[in-house]
Amino acid sequence: MNWTDTTHRYSLSNCQYLGRPCPAAERMLSRLTTALGQARTVTTDDFEIAGNCELTACDRPCQARFSASHDRIRIYCGISPEADQGSLDQFADALFCQGADSRPITRLPEYPCGLAQALPLRPQPGPAPTPLQSVHA
Repeated sequence: MNWTDTTHRYSLSNCQYLGRPCPAAERMLSRLTTALGQARTVTTDDFEIAGNCELTACDRPCQARFSASHDRIRIYCGISPEADQGSLDQFADALFCQGADSRPITRLPEYPCGLAQALPLRPQPGPAPTPLQSVHA
């Protein structure tokens, strides 16, 4: 599932257990984008938070990992805290990113049961400001 709002472009894969995007991952993604937006004025461009949590969208407990920065937010559902982040990123890149390195992913001991990503929209160039004209009385 893909959509765009005024600040981000979102992508969610189907959960392997629900057969549709995970509503808990969608809510968490939305809250992380809001939190990072609020933190923007008091953090540097390289600010990042990451952690593990439990998502509850169904009767099955789901451990998830998230990483969030001003450049990208990702949630990996159904992943243990020990899973290799580099391999998870490579897997998500293959799924979400056009033009990603197409190397085979053969060393991933755990595959996420679902993925979520939010990318900030780049500001669109607007019309050039007009110079202020002086008013003579």
